[in-house]
Amino acid sequence: MQTRDLQGPSQRAGVRVVALVLLAVATAYQCFWRIGAENVGGDEATYVKAGLAYVHGAFDQNREHPPTAKYLFGLAQLVFGDGATAPRVLVGVLVVLGAGVLFLWLRVEIGFWAGYGAAALWTLTPRGGAGARVDRVALLDPVMVFFALAALFAIWMWMRTDRGWWLPLSAVLMAASVTSKASTLVLLPAFLLAPVLFRRWRALVVGGAVWLAVFVVTVVALYAPMGIRSAVTYMLEFQEGQNRNGHLAQIDGRTYQFAPWWANAWYLVHGVGTPVLVVLGIGVLLALVVRPGRLVVFVAVPLVLLGVFYAVAAKIALPTYYSAWMPFIVLLAAIGFARLAALPPRRLTAAAASLLVVAAVVGSAPLAKTVWETRSTGVARLLPLLRHEGVGGGRIFFGAITPSDYDQYVGSRGVRDVVDAPFVAIVVGTDRRFPLPPEVQSLLETQRSSFDRVRLDRVVVWIPDGEVVRDGAGLTIRR
Repeated sequence: MQTRDLQGPSQRAGVRVVALVLLAVATAYQCFWRIGAENVGGDEATYVKAGLAYVHGAFDQNREHPPTAKYLFGLAQLVFGDGATAPRVLVGVLVVLGAGVLFLWLRVEIGFWAGYGAAALWTLTPRGGAGARVDRVALLDPVMVFFALAALFAIWMWMRTDRGWWLPLSAVLMAASVTSKASTLVLLPAFLLAPVLFRRWRALVVGGAVWLAVFVVTVVALYAPMGIRSAVTYMLEFQEGQNRNGHLAQIDGRTYQFAPWWANAWYLVHGVGTPVLVVLGIGVLLALVVRPGRLVVFVAVPLVLLGVFYAVAAKIALPTYYSAWMPFIVLLAAIGFARLAALPPRRLTAAAASLLVVAAVVGSAPLAKTVWETRSTGVARLLPLLRHEGVGGGRIFFGAITPSDYDQYVGSRGVRDVVDAPFVAIVVGTDRRFPLPPEVQSLLETQRSSFDRVRLDRVVVWIPDGEVVRDGAGLTIRR
């Protein structure tokens, strides 16, 4: 059963146009303001460089992940120039398109304001873990998420409209998702669920066969340039190695070699923020208890599949993984608020639903502030500082910083082993996964007066009044 919008001022075309314009402006700000100013993270640099290499026919980089997102990053750079900015803009465009999918989906099934709420929650709420927001940087996850969301929308529309072109479109979109990042393979059962929910058994058998054929052909075609057999074999071996050996993760001040099962939930809380997550949780609960229909079931199943995968099957956790859950959380929350607004007395329940959405958006104000203040930080400011201080070429020692955070800024000058001395500077971060060697710790404690100490955001630069050299088993300063 559909829940239609209430009659009243909110039904006026002018009100809706103004609301859409305001959302469009806010979305453009959140997705694109100072998009090129943020630091280029390690994974991002890897994907951007690999993408540019792929479109030039070289497929030897980053073979542990599928290629499609990197194809897109490479094409963006061919059109708009090398570097991370063009791929970031591409990801921002996909976020906007994802908002369009959410809006259209709920506009058709429930009404204008349900779709509007979903689009607003998707574009304006925080998703921390990388940069100001996960989808303001060129990572694989946002690309994977968009294509999976669009594929599920397409299969639903095939069921709703009987228009045959939605079926192959869904398969192609899902192939683009799993060949951007393989995590969404776990969503394949959801595509069988759609005809089951509509009791379309012939569509389940015949349509399922067609969908699978198009999906497989598209996956093979997308993988073909890099050699599907060798690429998939390498990816599986790499992932098995990570599952076996673990992957360092920092959670609540502790470093884990093997992340606990609840790690991605912890990243979810800290990435979205407790106030916004509480509001979204209320919406999800409302969707599940207030006249839940087949749409709720269809949206909840992908969320459950991904939740189980990241909590049980995946042996590693990273701060961005929870973002795969977010479109389904947002969809369910928007459905829940719409169901609340339809309960009697409608003036009161509609006001309550509106206040919940507003509370989520207001709770996102810190993100808007972060976006406004976006700039290069930390290691990105290192070389200009050293030039200003008159420090020429030479190696720079990095401690308590992941190598991928500084490689793209200092290149071969950056080292993390004391045997590579002499050093013209020592840079110390806060990443406990990479502790300072005892020799460096001792030098900074015993000869502190021989250094100028400059803080660059979350890193500290120690500039000696000479150069740091090895002295037997330790380090000293040679003037």
